[in-house]
Amino acid sequence: MRLSYLLVLALIFSVYKGYSQQDVDFHLNGTFLAGKNILKVKRDFNDPYLWVLAQNNEVYRINSITKVVENYTREFSNYSNLQFIDIAGRSQDTVFIATNSTTVLEYKKGIVKVIGASDGIAGTVNSIGIDAVGKNNGFIQTDHIAIIATSNGISRYDYLNEIILPTPKNAASRVFEATYRSEMLSDGEYCRCYPDTVDHFPAFTLANYTIFGGELWLGGNSFGHNLKTAFYTSGSAYIPYDKYSLYANQFWATENGLFQNYWNYSYTSTSAFPYKHYLKGTNISKITSIFGLLSFGDSYVKENLLVGSSQGLYFTNSQYQHGWSATYTFFHYDELGNKAINDICVNANSYTTTNMANICEDGVWVAANDGLYFIKPDYNPYTDTTKQLQAVQFDGQSSTVSEVQLCANTSVKASVNSAAYVGNAVQWYKDGKQLPNESNTTLNITQAGDYNAILYDPCTAIHFETNHLKVIKIAAPVFSFNYADQLSYCDGSTATLKTDNNINYQYRWYKDGALNGNTTATLNTSQSGKYKVEVSACSGNWVASKEVQVDFIKVSQPVIAADKPGYCMGDQASLSINFINDGAYTINWFLDGNLISADQNKTSITTTQAGNYTVSINSNIANCSKVSTSYILNFNNPPNINIQQIINSTLCDGETVALKASYLGGNIKWSTGETTDKIIVKQSGNYSATVTTAAGCTATKNVNIQFSHNPVLALPDATLCQFINQAITLTAPAGFAKYEWNGQQGDSSFSTGKLGSVVLKVTDYNGCVALQTINISSHCDDIHLPNTFTPNGDGINDTWVIAGLEGDASSMVRVYNRYGKLLFQSSGYTTPWGGTFEGKKLSPGVYYYVISARAAKQVLSGSLTVIY
Repeated sequence: MRLSYLLVLALIFSVYKGYSQQDVDFHLNGTFLAGKNILKVKRDFNDPYLWVLAQNNEVYRINSITKVVENYTREFSNYSNLQFIDIAGRSQDTVFIATNSTTVLEYKKGIVKVIGASDGIAGTVNSIGIDAVGKNNGFIQTDHIAIIATSNGISRYDYLNEIILPTPKNAASRVFEATYRSEMLSDGEYCRCYPDTVDHFPAFTLANYTIFGGELWLGGNSFGHNLKTAFYTSGSAYIPYDKYSLYANQFWATENGLFQNYWNYSYTSTSAFPYKHYLKGTNISKITSIFGLLSFGDSYVKENLLVGSSQGLYFTNSQYQHGWSATYTFFHYDELGNKAINDICVNANSYTTTNMANICEDGVWVAANDGLYFIKPDYNPYTDTTKQLQAVQFDGQSSTVSEVQLCANTSVKASVNSAAYVGNAVQWYKDGKQLPNESNTTLNITQAGDYNAILYDPCTAIHFETNHLKVIKIAAPVFSFNYADQLSYCDGSTATLKTDNNINYQYRWYKDGALNGNTTATLNTSQSGKYKVEVSACSGNWVASKEVQVDFIKVSQPVIAADKPGYCMGDQASLSINFINDGAYTINWFLDGNLISADQNKTSITTTQAGNYTVSINSNIANCSKVSTSYILNFNNPPNINIQQIINSTLCDGETVALKASYLGGNIKWSTGETTDKIIVKQSGNYSATVTTAAGCTATKNVNIQFSHNPVLALPDATLCQFINQAITLTAPAGFAKYEWNGQQGDSSFSTGKLGSVVLKVTDYNGCVALQTINISSHCDDIHLPNTFTPNGDGINDTWVIAGLEGDASSMVRVYNRYGKLLFQSSGYTTPWGGTFEGKKLSPGVYYYVISARAAKQVLSGSLTVIY
């Protein structure tokens, strides 16, 4: 076995260039999710998909063959309160997301399941991975396991049965690597930990069917204390147990850089196998490796380390079988610059584990702070297998054409001739330098230079350098078109646009994006629009000037209008123009040809000065202006008005008086609202009349009308007793000029003995009259009834005489005996009763009467005695 190993080494050194020299190139093949901070990228074991975790909990799935990107972020939108820190895909339908809590999210066929502490997660999650699958050869020795590293140990999730398996040990754990061929983690389960000058950190690696435990070193004078990431190399695609310790090396990163020790002697830092220190002081985030060509027999492969850091991506020379003597040289991948690298995942064309010879790791996914990059390895430049191949040509040209002239601002396409080469990897070069992201079979060329392609296969020894194509660029036409972006002219004028007139150039003009037919260097126009010129120095290639806006400014003729048809002396006139000034115009007012500077840019002014007014509008963009016609402003004198009272006599209450206004021209309106020249008034007060002329001038005249109050009479009604011939005297208030009693002139007193009414009329010294009727009624009984009479024929008191019924035809007199029998009845009582009934004298005695008088308003009753 030892001899075979030496023969393999001899073969390696005979085929490849220097042991520590660069022996691989990487070509930037594609850029995805540009501008996003990509935190983690993991390729599935079971299909060509990979899962990507970006900042702000964004989740994406990419088909590594078709390169189609799908956004799965919204599937996890309900968990925005959690911070996603790691991702591991089992297949295109199943992915696990670790959060910085005791929670892991499982997405399976459109359904999100929350796996938490109640399900058996041991502590706060820090990393996650899928255990190796295929032959029960993972850490867990069982297929379909997700490894969840927490602060309290490894939680093993059986995603087929959806249960958490028992945690091996309650100790802090981490998953450093979990791919189809490499797994490395820590869980504090085992440490040889010999007494040493440094701290030992136990780490476990998987070599096919076997789990190996080694120690990483921290502390001391060199190693640092913050373990960031770790990895191991085996140097073989398939390693029997007895060879692992011969070839395995461990790598880990701290704040002090990258360290390497020999696994078999990692139990002590004082062994005969010294550690190695690389990239001192570099902030490293990820360590992994890529397997190269399987061309050395006995399953040995080229293996190159890949290191992601805050200063960019590093790769190394390859090692074979490794062992304690393996020393690496690190090369910076300049195509990505110094951008921060967060994670690295190696892509393989297949993950078949039964025959490693069928596997080719054909690319590397690099998660950076500004996007996800895919780079392809190319080993063949360092194997002396490069061949020349006539395989590229200009599109539309014969394959014999190796040089074309390219007009400025145009392009030409070059393509790989499929009849000459059919391969899976192309990288274009310009002037000997790699063109990043140009890895398709077609290249769009816009610049002069020498172009060729490298046709290679990361999985075979194919490597061709194609023929070269030369592009010569014809300079663009040089011309000037130095105009402002906006040009303004007066309406009715002509604008001239021109550029340099070169007989070797062609010209064409555009208006509003359409060719207008002008093919000279000069354009004259009187139409508004957007104009540009295109100039050509070679056929089919036009260079455009900038576009300028040409406007023809139309200034409206201003018209001065007043706020009313005329003005009077003392008025303030308001003059205006119907114009909206958007700031592009200057407005000037003039009085008798003199500028009114205080009213500049006003669309309306007020004034008390008569004269000839004009206004001008001037464009501030172009030298255009319009002036109004003159407006003659006059201020008129007010009209004259007089009011005549058409009566000379004294006015008394209840009388009327006519007021008449005299004026010349205009319309009149009285304070009463009437609009006639003459009005009739009957109440005291101030009356005014206002005359308004056609010019709006007004004049007002006032007159005061007073009506004298009529005299007031308030004599009380009086009474007398006419039965006894009583007389009374009525007395009116003194001070009146004239007294009339019942139409007869008299003085202030009047005597009468009659019942009834007395009419008094008085006239005061203003000639005002008052009338009053005084009612005189009786204050004594006006019907006198004797209670006895003697009808004996002696001529004295022979009849029952009733005084007061004289002239009362409505009176009714009835006499009854004590039995109520009617003995006498008389209507009007013109003849007194003589004490008889039916012509016979009644017996002396007492009788009873009932008298109705004054239309039944007065009823009297009582007894009457007849005596003989």
